[in-house]
Amino acid sequence: MNETILAKVEGDLNIAAHIGAALGGPVGVIADAGLQAGEAVVNSVVASEAAHATALQAATAAAASLATAAAPVVAALPAADAAKAQAGLSLLQTVLADLKSIFSL
Repeated sequence: MNETILAKVEGDLNIAAHIGAALGGPVGVIADAGLQAGEAVVNSVVASEAAHATALQAATAAAASLATAAAPVVAALPAADAAKAQAGLSLLQTVLADLKSIFSL
């Protein structure tokens, strides 16, 4: 989650907590329940983002390992086939880098 958005959501949740505490009674209980639900959603989004970042890092490392391991095989191919294989490996690494950039991971 974008740090600016996360900070705004956390600030809004803190405001809701203060309002709920000030109101008290049944309305305060409802405000507190809403606050708890909001915090659960934020925590879920942050955890999901961390899991995606970890998966993307693993995929990036695997793609780099694949490129390294494939280098001798690619070098033994005819020039046209080697160029296609290298282009495919490069494209995979480019896609992973683009995903990292798109999702700000």
